[in-house]
Parts: sequence; structure tokens; C-alpha cells
Amino acid sequence: MTDPSDLLRRAAELTELADHEADVETRERLLRMAHYYAQIAESEKWLAAHPASVASLTNLEPAPEI
Repeated sequence: MTDPSDLLRRAAELTELADHEADVETRERLLRMAHYYAQIAESEKWLAAHPASVASLTNLEPAPEI
């Protein structure tokens, strides 16, 4: 798991780089990368707030009666 604050810091750095980039394609790519980093940070925050249980990971169901 990655620390969301690190991801958001990197997103801000990429946005700053994009602000100073003259090439349009490179600027757009940097902004897309920054957006992805921010999305991953939000996902990591959600995962930290909602830890998975063993039952939810394995889809455990009660054993059928014989």
C-alpha cells in the first residue's frame, strides 16, 4: 500500500512540471499522469478506511447441508 500523501505530492509535482512545459503533448501527458496519481491516492485512502475481510476476499458461503 502506498501512502496517499506521497501520491498527492507526486501529482502536484507533475502538475507543476506541466505548467512549465512548452510541448502540448508532453504537458497533456504530465497532467494525465497527475490525474492518475490523484485517483490512486483516493483509492488508497478508501482501501485504508475499508479493510477487506477474509470472507469478502474468498467469497465464503455456508457449506451445503448433506
